Amino acid sequence: MSLQTIKKLTLIGFGRMGKSMVRGWLDGGLSSNAIQIIDPNISSADKFITENNLSMNSLEKIDLSQGMIVLAVKPQVLESILSSIKEKVTLESIIISIVAGYPIEDIRSYIGVGPKLIRTMPNTPAAIGKGMTAIFSDSALDKHTRLEAESLFGAIGKYCWIENEDHMHLITAISGSGPAYYYLLTECLIEIALSGGLDIEIARLLVEQTFTGSAALAEKFPDISPAQQRQNVTSPGGTTEAALKILMEDDKLKKLLGLAINSAAERSKSLSK
Repeated sequence: MSLQTIKKLTLIGFGRMGKSMVRGWLDGGLSSNAIQIIDPNISSADKFITENNLSMNSLEKIDLSQGMIVLAVKPQVLESILSSIKEKVTLESIIISIVAGYPIEDIRSYIGVGPKLIRTMPNTPAAIGKGMTAIFSDSALDKHTRLEAESLFGAIGKYCWIENEDHMHLITAISGSGPAYYYLLTECLIEIALSGGLDIEIARLLVEQTFTGSAALAEKFPDISPAQQRQNVTSPGGTTEAALKILMEDDKLKKLLGLAINSAAERSKSLSK
């Protein structure tokens, strides 16, 4: 199923993640006429809105009785949104939440058991079709609904269905927040290169191309594990081995990452309380 089959998609919330998804959907073939955006903080004169001929609407005026409704707001305002739409959704509505930390059970407490409900966790590389989305639903979805969801998130990268909703907290911490970890490591390496005397243009080129090239190599050869890819770069007694001895000593890097991921996952859990 292609995106062209989706005739109506209402996006509630147009922050960074919402905009990233819309970019990917438009590039993937979804018609701008099929998208309606609701966000009181975004002007209809917004450059992205006007350049892509997108429509803005309000919760008071929008018809949510059918089609896809994507909730892309902050957890702190979701209850207000759900209170506003609960009388508008029907059995024909398909509600997709990308709200971090907010379980399906809590959404159901507002909208009831009728509407189809899907919870997801995408990430910002969706903007260029390189996103990663985990998908969960609390009930069996009909084939058409499942295919529509897969076409939506398949157009912005890769996706996987999960069976345990509790895993969403960990997934949020790993792939939802993951791009930020990559950018932090990029920042650190650039700063180290600058401190060693390299010009900023050279430092950025070296670091950024190394990362994008490494990711592309891993994608090109998926059967080669990350551990083997690392070993392929590491000559005995060489420079890479000298660096890895520091990073891998007593699992210090793994332990630090573990602390960071656990902190993010705990924060995800607290957002639902």
